[in-house]
Amino acid sequence: MPTYRSASGSSAEDLFIELFSDTFGAEKAGYLYSQYPFSDIYQNSRFADFLIENGGRKVAIEIDDEASHNPKLISQNKFYDDLLKQNSMIYLGWDVYRWAVRQMQQQPETVKDELRVFLGQHPSFREIEDYLPTQRGKSLDGSQLELKEHQKQALATLEEMRCNFETIALLYHATGTGKTVTAVMDAKRFGKRTLFLAHTVELVDQATKTFRKLWPRATVGRYVESMKQGNAFVVCGSIQSVALNLERFKPDDFGYIIVDEAHHASADTYQKVLAYFTPEFTLGLTATPERADDKNILDIFKNTAHKLDIQTAVEIGELVPVRCIRIHTNIDLTKVRFNSVQYNIRDLESKIYVPERNQLIVDTWLQYVKDKRTVIFCASVKHAQEIAGRLHDAGVAAEAVSGEIKASDRREVLARFEKGETKVLCACDLLNEGWDCPATEVLFMARPTMSKVLYTQQLGRGMRLSPGKESLMVFDFVDNASQYNMPYSMHRLFRLKEYKPGALVLGTKQQKTAEQGLYDRGERPDALIDWPVDALDYELVDIFNWQEEAAGMISQMEFVRRVDVQTETIERYVRDGLLVPDLVVPMSEHRTFKYFKEETLQKYAKQYGWTLIDDSNRKDLFLDMVRQMDMSYSYKPVLLKAVLLFADDKGRVKLSDIVTYFREFYEARRAAGLVVEKANSIYAKGGYTDAQAQRNILSNPFKRFEDMQMLHHTKTLGVIQVDESVWKKLTREEKQEIERICDEKLEQYYGRFQAAQTEGDLK
Repeated sequence: MPTYRSASGSSAEDLFIELFSDTFGAEKAGYLYSQYPFSDIYQNSRFADFLIENGGRKVAIEIDDEASHNPKLISQNKFYDDLLKQNSMIYLGWDVYRWAVRQMQQQPETVKDELRVFLGQHPSFREIEDYLPTQRGKSLDGSQLELKEHQKQALATLEEMRCNFETIALLYHATGTGKTVTAVMDAKRFGKRTLFLAHTVELVDQATKTFRKLWPRATVGRYVESMKQGNAFVVCGSIQSVALNLERFKPDDFGYIIVDEAHHASADTYQKVLAYFTPEFTLGLTATPERADDKNILDIFKNTAHKLDIQTAVEIGELVPVRCIRIHTNIDLTKVRFNSVQYNIRDLESKIYVPERNQLIVDTWLQYVKDKRTVIFCASVKHAQEIAGRLHDAGVAAEAVSGEIKASDRREVLARFEKGETKVLCACDLLNEGWDCPATEVLFMARPTMSKVLYTQQLGRGMRLSPGKESLMVFDFVDNASQYNMPYSMHRLFRLKEYKPGALVLGTKQQKTAEQGLYDRGERPDALIDWPVDALDYELVDIFNWQEEAAGMISQMEFVRRVDVQTETIERYVRDGLLVPDLVVPMSEHRTFKYFKEETLQKYAKQYGWTLIDDSNRKDLFLDMVRQMDMSYSYKPVLLKAVLLFADDKGRVKLSDIVTYFREFYEARRAAGLVVEKANSIYAKGGYTDAQAQRNILSNPFKRFEDMQMLHHTKTLGVIQVDESVWKKLTREEKQEIERICDEKLEQYYGRFQAAQTEGDLK
């Protein structure tokens, strides 16, 4: 198996995050999932350097050195292994993009341009929440399946909704809590022909297996790629395949439709399919009801039948309660650089890899924990080995484990921990294995992280139910940090301002109420008897989180997109104090990101007379701009005609094709003996180069469209693109109207020359 980098980051990964932040905004980097785990087609554990969900699709991003794909420079096994990894990603239905380390170092602008092309000018990123813990119950058997309480409640609610003549609903359950099983059991009870829709082949295959196990009397068919089993009683299909073959189905073919990952349902493809069929009932499934584009999923699914998030999962007994003890260190992280989601690994190493902090971790275990099975999350392989070594020297059965050791050795280490032979597991990127041991009673969060995803993922490794396990105890090692580079902790994650040592962070309402009653009486909860903490102590916790603060704001980058003003103007206004940001986030000594509230944007737009632009009105503003086109030269309509002629289905045109069109347009007029342009125009003078024509196009007709965010220039690729929110909404008739307007404008423009010439002849 190949060796994978630590999820704590590398210089190459740090650089990519910086370029990503520069391209889309620092707040968007929080959607990047580092070292994302998956299985290849042979079920070997793999990790994508980054995964991000964009517009309903998972996108894998790989960072490589230039030799990694050259069979002459690496071993044949490594070469073919990398191919297998990439092909497996594609098989899962992911988009896969790769960048070389040297390219990022030497051609950062090229990488940023490519990111905009591949992910879009206005991408729709969202959190991936499949890091939440899951319960591995008995193997699925419809005759013997014992539903959990939340599933029974959801089924009862769905039945009640149908009795009240409701025809559509949403099921919101945390990932891994059995929402697909719930949906299948509801479809089975309803008993009508069923269509299950998902956006990846993997999800379709999983659903197919679940239907066949839980509803064995029903014929279950797959409708993906070349497999078109559309006559089955239950059809599990990809949204793409069904949408492309709607004519093969009748609108009333299905009485029940299930939409997996229902937060994608506002996409055009889903809308097309859902508008075609006329089922008696439609059920949407999601673990993430919020959408990055602010479209409300309930506008489609109307009502939430049942909700189960991670806190609720604890409250109903699906996951164990969680307690927390905070251990303060004397480590100073205030000067550690960060790139919105990760600390600079070299800065971090210099601060936390010190004997005093490592010994504090060991002493804490010896003093507080003793014989309880513990996972210590460490910042790197080196860190894990150091902590394990110190514990071993203290007579504790401890081992280090990471993705860098051989798979067979790793399995042996994990097996010893699961048997209880090893008491402490010092883990680096172990969480990426998707591994957990339900018997784990204690977690040490000894790895500072600014990633909500990463912290929650670590937490999930200890939240499974296990016989005799009443709760999970989490130790947060709290290093000194500034407001802006503060690592996550239990209290920051769940926004709890008051800390009591060992108190419940997650628990049932009854547990929390009873415990608070003990505190009010000055008594210690029984659960803390074996823990040497003073449960009556408390402290206030600073839970400020700049990413949460910025989430509802507009970055300076977005500010430029929202007004009809040049980037340079906004930068100058900010520099001169004419635009004052509501939030300024210092990333390093010389690097800041600025954010504005929506009302601040509107205030400044009104104050300075700027037109507000968003995706809802961008097309209309573009059409208005074309209809009211002012012309000091003929260039604007010529540019638009070139775009309409050469644009691909995404609205992209090679700049070289536009230059060719300009040359042919003006030379044709010259050959016909017509006025070419004003005397000072390069096209009237003749003898110009393609480079001169390109500069002319970008400086004159293009610039106004760019300022209005209607056209974009991808410099390093030599491409001009119509904004996607404009191009995808333009109808054929509207494109024809634009061409007609351009011809009329050109006729009027050149008519003025003719009129002036006629007037001169008359004189």
